[in-house]
Amino acid sequence: MKRALGVAGRVAFGAGLTGGLLALAAAPASAAAGSLTVSPTGTLDHNAVLSANGSYDNSTSPNTVPVQLSVVKPDSSSQVLDKTSAGPLQRSRTLAGTVDTSALNVNGDYVFTLSANGTAAKSVTVTLRVPPAAVGNFGASPSGTVAHFTWSANGEPDLAGYDLVDETDSSQPRDLTPGGLGTNVCSGGSCGVDIDFGAGAAGTSRTFVAYALRYTSASHSSTIASASPSAPATVAFAAPAPPPSSAPAGSGDTGGAASGGSSGAAGGGTGSTGGSGSTSGGSTSGGTTARGTSHGGGKSISASHPSAALKAYLPTLSAGAAPNLPSVVTEIKPLPQGTYKPTLAYPDQVIPGERVVHKRGTAIASVRDDLVRVLDVSALWKALGAAAVLLLVAGHLRAWLESVDLADR
Repeated sequence: MKRALGVAGRVAFGAGLTGGLLALAAAPASAAAGSLTVSPTGTLDHNAVLSANGSYDNSTSPNTVPVQLSVVKPDSSSQVLDKTSAGPLQRSRTLAGTVDTSALNVNGDYVFTLSANGTAAKSVTVTLRVPPAAVGNFGASPSGTVAHFTWSANGEPDLAGYDLVDETDSSQPRDLTPGGLGTNVCSGGSCGVDIDFGAGAAGTSRTFVAYALRYTSASHSSTIASASPSAPATVAFAAPAPPPSSAPAGSGDTGGAASGGSSGAAGGGTGSTGGSGSTSGGSTSGGTTARGTSHGGGKSISASHPSAALKAYLPTLSAGAAPNLPSVVTEIKPLPQGTYKPTLAYPDQVIPGERVVHKRGTAIASVRDDLVRVLDVSALWKALGAAAVLLLVAGHLRAWLESVDLADR
C-alpha cells in the first residue's frame, strides 16, 4: 500500500512540474513588469538636462524580449536613448539616457517611452514652457502724434512675435497690439513699428514697454510672454500749435510795419512808428517797403512742427461783407392748363418707305394714319382670303359626309 502511494506521489509531482513549465512557456511577454522615471519631470519653465531610467522584468517569460528606451521631442523627431534584450526568466534589465532641451530650444512635450518587444510598457511626458527673453534696446520717439518704436529682435526659434503695452496708468495698462505683432516687423536683427495715437495724444507724455511672445508648442496653439517687460520708454508728444492771432493795428511790431509800408508806398519816405510800440516801422527807398524787425522776444519756428508754427507769421485775411441781395423775387406763373404753344417750328417729317406723311394735327388724325399704315399690309389680306377658302371647303365637306351617313342608314 505504501509503495503504491509513493509511486502516485512521484507521478503527481512530475505532472505538476511539467504543467508549471508549460504555463511559463505559454505566458505572454506583456505579463512582465516595467518601470520608467524621468528627472526633472512635470512642466519646466527653463531648459534642463532630462535623465531617464527604465528597467524591465522578464522573470516570468521564457522568451528573449528586446527592450528599448526612446524619446519623441516637440518637433516630432524621435531618438533612441538605449536598447538591450531581456533573456528568458531574467529578473530585470536596466536602460538609461539623457536629453538636453537647450539643444532644440523649442517649447512642447518630451515623451519618454520604455517599450518591450515593440510594445510600449511605460511612458512619461515632460512639458517645456520656457518664456522668451526680455526685449532689449527698446526705445520710442515722437513725430507729431505718431510714436516710432524700435527694439532688437529675439533669438528664440519658436518666437511668435511681440506685444506693446501702454503703462502710463500703471493700475490699468493698455495693450496696444492685441494678439501681438508678428516677426515680420523685424529685419536684420532689428524691429520697428509706428503707431498713430490721434489728436488726443498731443501735449501728453506716455510710457510704453514691450514683451516678447513665444509659442507653447509646435502646434502654435497658444503663446507665453516674457517673464519681465523691456526697459520703459517715455514719449512726450508735442502740444498742438496755438491758433494764429492778429494784433491791433496801432500797437507793437505789426503796427510799425504797416505804418512803414504805407508811408513808403505813398512818398518813398521814412516809415513811422506805429502806436505806442517802440519798434521802428522801417525805411523805404524808391517805392520799396522793408518790413520792420523786432528784438523783443518774437516767436520762433519749432523744428518739430514748422508748418504749424509758421501759421503765426502769415497775415490774417478776412472776407468783405456780402452784398445785399434783392428782397423781391420775381414769380414765374405756370401756363393755364390745357394750353399749348409750340416754341420750335419743325418741318413735316416723311418716314422713308412709307406713303403716310405725318403732320402736326389733332389726335384723331394721328390715330387714323396709324390704322391705315397697319391695315395696309398685303400679307394680312392674303391670309384672310386663304382662311375664307378653307372655311368654305370645310363646310362643303361636312355636308357631303352628312349625306353619305343618311344614305347608309
